[in-house]
Amino acid sequence: MARSYVIGLDFGSDSVRAVLVDAATGEQAAESVCNYARWGEGLYCDPERMQFRQHPKDYLEALETVLVRLLDQRRDIAPQVCAISLDFTASTPCLADSRLKPLSLQERYAENPDAMFVLWKDHTGEKEAAEISRACAESATNYSKFTGNHYSSECFWSKVLHLLRSDEGLRRDAYTVVEACDWIPAVLTGNDDPSKARMGHCCAAQKMFWSREWGGFPPREFFERIDPVLLPILDTLRPDGYTCDKPYGHLSAEWASRLGLGADVVVGTGNVDSHQGAIGAGVACGRGVMNLGTSAGVMAVMPPQELGGRVIDGVFGQVESGILPGLVGFEVGLSAFGDVFAWFRRILSYPTERILARDESLTPQQRERLIKETGDDILRTLAEDAAALPLREDAPFATDWLNGRRSPAPNQRLWGSLMGLRLSSSAPELYYALVESTAFAFRAIFEHLEGNGLRLQSLIGIGGISQKSPFVMQMLADATGKRIEVSSCKQAAALGSAICASVVGGIYPDIESAQRVMCRPTIRTYEPDGSKAGHFGRRYALYRAADAFTCSLTEPAE
Repeated sequence: MARSYVIGLDFGSDSVRAVLVDAATGEQAAESVCNYARWGEGLYCDPERMQFRQHPKDYLEALETVLVRLLDQRRDIAPQVCAISLDFTASTPCLADSRLKPLSLQERYAENPDAMFVLWKDHTGEKEAAEISRACAESATNYSKFTGNHYSSECFWSKVLHLLRSDEGLRRDAYTVVEACDWIPAVLTGNDDPSKARMGHCCAAQKMFWSREWGGFPPREFFERIDPVLLPILDTLRPDGYTCDKPYGHLSAEWASRLGLGADVVVGTGNVDSHQGAIGAGVACGRGVMNLGTSAGVMAVMPPQELGGRVIDGVFGQVESGILPGLVGFEVGLSAFGDVFAWFRRILSYPTERILARDESLTPQQRERLIKETGDDILRTLAEDAAALPLREDAPFATDWLNGRRSPAPNQRLWGSLMGLRLSSSAPELYYALVESTAFAFRAIFEHLEGNGLRLQSLIGIGGISQKSPFVMQMLADATGKRIEVSSCKQAAALGSAICASVVGGIYPDIESAQRVMCRPTIRTYEPDGSKAGHFGRRYALYRAADAFTCSLTEPAE
């Protein structure tokens, strides 16, 4: 019997999702989700400092749990699984020893956040990012030209430099640094040799300065000018990257035994989560994908001959063979999207959570359930009432940069704001303003891309918000003037990983062939209301004025 089943894994900010798919038909046989336990308790994080760390045990425990749950649903077809591929948030690096073991798995560093994985949205390396940006500007070769002539605290080297400077013991014991999207394939294949580790191309090229144009990583002299502490790490990194259609290796005997799978199951090279989401949604030339989660991204691809060697300024990631091999991939987006709405929900939920915390008649599980239900009810009610508000140009307005700005003019020091407030301002009006601000952030991105020749004839939305919030989606369409379809797939990134698994498993010759069979149809379309174009144009002018005002008050990091 032909083995046509594949597994796709998507490691997000809060949980790992898994899908089991028949690659021959595109039919999904099973799905599973597992939250990260320590992350869920808020451990090792300090939002005030923009510190967001995750313990590798969260990943290991969730990996095994989600795969066992997935396969237990269909043990009858487990023997037909031929490949597994995965994606991860990026850049999410971790200091590791000479056997690729994260330092926080050593007893002495078990509770040290700097020995853990540094989540993509951690901005503690802001100062280091500014140093690296200056080094790029002063270098004869502009190594940041593919990251918008700017280097971000969300990227690899700024995070690594911050960690190495934080603790002499960590600096002494760190042999290498491993990205989460590269570590999990190493775990699954049993590889503990850094010299045999494979770097995912998209992460390396988008977050780590890797480019064929300058022969891999920038030269040692570039890193030495920034800080010599980077050199020992640089020396341990492989000089090449592998695209997501290439295998990493085979499932180790240990993991095959744990999961009840064959040791001949192929494990694919890891990829960036947003890129896999684009693949799962059906990204193609002229067809962009909006990944709407805690943050948000727009993914697009373009033939290199059409680009003509140009670099689009302000694009967070412009990568040759990025997203889809053979095409130039682009990623632009918002550092906070769903997180903006979640922040407002937390503000409004605070009194209720405090009251419930003092109620000794509730078990922890009951308290957690009530807090979640209350928060969900708050957002649902806000969306309903905000959608019913009359259009008012003098209503409160906002900016969305609660976690800095990623595109089109990167600035991680920007802060969000609510303006135009009066004593009569209501909670639905404030929520409306916040949602509108995220839509205007997308409008600024689309204007920038189109002004540089990258036109998107169609857009498709993925992620929980695209399926759960008609108010947000209609606002995106109205404020940007764009028609947006919504994918029927609830786990587009995991499906993208499954599509890549079907290629590394030999079922399809390339990703595009697999997409034609495995991508799911759209379920809803949001058309922009042309009668509101003038209103949103005038409101957008307020947003841009607030942008200029905020930038004038935000000094660059020293």
